[in-house]
Amino acid sequence: MGNTYKCVRLEPQCKYDNNDCVCNVVIGLTAEDGEGNSAYIDGVYSYPEGDMPTVAEFTEGANALVSQFAADNGWVASLDSQIESRKVQPRGAEEFEAPEITVDTSVEAAEGSHANPTPEPEPEPPAPEEPVVEDEVVEEPVEGE
Repeated sequence: MGNTYKCVRLEPQCKYDNNDCVCNVVIGLTAEDGEGNSAYIDGVYSYPEGDMPTVAEFTEGANALVSQFAADNGWVASLDSQIESRKVQPRGAEEFEAPEITVDTSVEAAEGSHANPTPEPEPEPPAPEEPVVEDEVVEEPVEGE
């Protein structure tokens, strides 16, 4: 069975000076796979200036607007991808009941943990410099001197 999609958020927003003129719409969709996996996505559609409907006109065309907005933004593929990624995420163990835990406050933090970071190693001292010995230049006598 394929995923099912539902518009769960539809919030028209009117202009500040005309409560019957819809300028933006918040649209939210969910998808469910029938096996307990679901996903949600939302966004805002803004009507172009000069093409803003009345609330009644918006209501009449809401289905077409939501479907087109979802198609234009690739929402079905995005929701499907979210659901597929949820299918491979770790899940809680079934029928697990946590035992009663008593925290032992005498336990010391392990070295390297957040509470006890591993100290930085001490830098090695520089090796002593060996004295520089310059080669002795021996002048050889020139013949005839």
